[in-house]
Amino acid sequence: MSSSSSKTASNSLSGKIISQIIGFVFCIGMPAAVTAIAPVSWIKFQRQGDRVTAEAKTCLLFVIPYKTARIDPVLGFGDRTNNGTLTRSRRSGGSDHYVRSEAEGFLAIQGKDDAVEIPVTPYNLKSVLEKSEAFLKDPKSTDLRLFVVANWKFSVIAGGLVSLFTVLYVVGVVLSIGKLILRLAVPKKPKPAPGADSLPRSIEL
Repeated sequence: MSSSSSKTASNSLSGKIISQIIGFVFCIGMPAAVTAIAPVSWIKFQRQGDRVTAEAKTCLLFVIPYKTARIDPVLGFGDRTNNGTLTRSRRSGGSDHYVRSEAEGFLAIQGKDDAVEIPVTPYNLKSVLEKSEAFLKDPKSTDLRLFVVANWKFSVIAGGLVSLFTVLYVVGVVLSIGKLILRLAVPKKPKPAPGADSLPRSIEL
């Protein structure tokens, strides 16, 4: 009997571990990969006297930086656009199918020795470049923060949808930990012994 119960407990534990691994891969790993391919970035410009510095954080899952670039001092800006490539796939007995890859844009922040490129969708690249140059030229501006996306379709729409799995997973883990802490903090009431709650019957003479 004890061998059967220990085997059941072992199977239950291994099943929980496997389910946690699967949940982590699909709810954390997959959204992280999607948002890393088409990331969002937070750019912060600061002015101290005549010196302008920049810090750009490229993030996965919108808020977790996996790459940080610091430029001190900022000397200028540039931009670069990749319109994508056109790929042809041949079909037997039919017309060829053409697919164009997504266009890419980059904001180049020029430093003293090198430049750092930040992914920015071509749709917003011009406005981001204009705001950055205006800040650099205006001596009265002391702080500028920009939120930029590499691609609205994949960075925000697709990234936002898959990130919901991450939110649900994190909420589930937090609730499980909370239940475990509550279970350990509140002692269980001892079970009454069998027959302890039954009163002895009076014996009538």
